[in-house]
Amino acid sequence: MTDHSGPAPVPDKRVLRTTRRLSFFCALTGLAVLIGGFIVLSTSVFDEMNARAHLVIPGGSAVMSDDEFIRSVLPVAGVAGIIHLAGVVAGFVGRRCAEDRAEIGRCALGVGVNAFFLGCAGIIPAAGFSAYPGSLAVLLVVCGGAVLSACFSLFERFFSSAGAKSVGVGVAGLLMMGGAMLVGLVAELHDVATALEDPFLPGLIVVGVFVFVFVPVGIAQLTGVIMGMRARRRADSEGERRLATWGIILNGPMCLCVLFLPLAVLASFA
Repeated sequence: MTDHSGPAPVPDKRVLRTTRRLSFFCALTGLAVLIGGFIVLSTSVFDEMNARAHLVIPGGSAVMSDDEFIRSVLPVAGVAGIIHLAGVVAGFVGRRCAEDRAEIGRCALGVGVNAFFLGCAGIIPAAGFSAYPGSLAVLLVVCGGAVLSACFSLFERFFSSAGAKSVGVGVAGLLMMGGAMLVGLVAELHDVATALEDPFLPGLIVVGVFVFVFVPVGIAQLTGVIMGMRARRRADSEGERRLATWGIILNGPMCLCVLFLPLAVLASFA
């Protein structure tokens, strides 16, 4: 009787490298599309405002309506969403080929970043329906929490230690603050474009989003600092100690940034 058993298949390192790089490329490209689309749209809005400043329009009028703003934002959000979705898929394909814990961690980073900005691409058009900072902040917090929980579950092999979880919380905090900045700026642009007169305190919506996001992000990052310190004290290997150190580095300074960044943004608009 012939034995067809053989050695276990070796993961394709080339596929792993390609998918990992593709995942990071999609993360950067999708974010560039979102930022570039915001810059183009804001330039168009302010050019139209400057042109109307030289005209005498009785009663004034908005640069664009809510529907026009949403139609302007949707193509950018749609393209960025497709790119980030491709990055999520590439990260999962790389996860199937990854064996080393560090490789799994890189795949988790690619999946997490792309999934979060995929959520942001879906939240950005909502700024055309509601520019209230509280509702946008709730959507961001739900998106960030869901992505972090999914990564903890799907990449359990990497996040099996407290140090790795501390790193994950720190990266999630960075993404949350970047997402708050992006969504807040789009909401502020919507307020400027659809207002019949000059908006009161420009930049207030951006600061509002930061203030509403501050509480859950601050609590999460304080938890991340505590987890990192405990993990570093109990680490039984150099790799675990390094992960715990990175967790403290990512979470500690961000706790201070979360406190002072809204003030800096408000001062820049003053």
